[in-house]
Amino acid sequence: MDPIDVRDDFETLEAAVRRHVVDALAVARGNQRRAAVLLAVSRWKLARLVKRFELRDLVTTMRREGEPGTPTAVGNGPPEGAQCGRDD
Repeated sequence: MDPIDVRDDFETLEAAVRRHVVDALAVARGNQRRAAVLLAVSRWKLARLVKRFELRDLVTTMRREGEPGTPTAVGNGPPEGAQCGRDD
């Protein structure tokens, strides 16, 4: 009997995780906080997955096409006037 090569018919774990992250982001319309809740991971874990799978452009596109609202500042620190937990 010939050995069966399941690699052709079976999705890798890496591909399955990526697909699941993309699906969660789609349901959350690019909102990473909501997607993290759906995936039951921290927001920071999701951010690492987005970076690992190079999904930043996809997230940006989803957010633009999603619900109207205030975009989240990314990489620029907190918005002006926001309190960061410091007692001044």
